[in-house]
Amino acid sequence: MTCEQLQQSYQKQLVKAGVCQKKAEQAAKTLTVQELEIIGEIWQDWGKVVDRLN
Repeated sequence: MTCEQLQQSYQKQLVKAGVCQKKAEQAAKTLTVQELEIIGEIWQDWGKVVDRLN
């Protein structure tokens, strides 16, 4: 994935989680490629944890 694709994916996930579009865009643009890759790796695991808690 390119940096832009990672940013867009992260931004979409933030919006799904209830963050406003503008803030999600700003947050996604402030992260480095390495940070975005780490988030991408753990995001699925986090989703599984949240599902178990509900």
